[in-house]
Amino acid sequence: MKDRLFRMAFRLLQNVQEAEDSVQDVMAGVWARREQWGEWKNIGAYCMTATRNNCLDRIRGRRNVAVQEDRARQVSSPERDPYEKMMDKQLIERIRQCMDTLPENQQQVVRLREMEGFTYNEIAEVLQMTLDQVKINLFRGRNAIKKLILEKEEIWKTKK
Repeated sequence: MKDRLFRMAFRLLQNVQEAEDSVQDVMAGVWARREQWGEWKNIGAYCMTATRNNCLDRIRGRRNVAVQEDRARQVSSPERDPYEKMMDKQLIERIRQCMDTLPENQQQVVRLREMEGFTYNEIAEVLQMTLDQVKINLFRGRNAIKKLILEKEEIWKTKK
């Protein structure tokens, strides 16, 4: 679960050390409340919500964000050649750029659904939305990304 929490924290904070600290704070808090685990409906959703809230508190408390995303996302596979790795990295970067243009709710819903594999109900619980809001944000986010990719496709082809 810590990897999922880290990815969410890193996405919100855009700083490796701060994301690690946030996850550590949340995990320590969850461990301190371990006797309450039986009362919780979904520990994973609780942890995601706690991480999100912790990150938002950290963002409110600071002004400058140090972006170190290139260190967190390294595409590596022993059976792939360097050209394929470079193309994968470019594709990930292009999708990230498209996602960055989305409103925050759409970004979070698309990320939790497509990258983290959460169910609609889990997303609704984590982001404190209704199920209909989750579905609408996911639909709009996917369509916006598709539209941006189609618009930029010709530009990207010339940059190869």
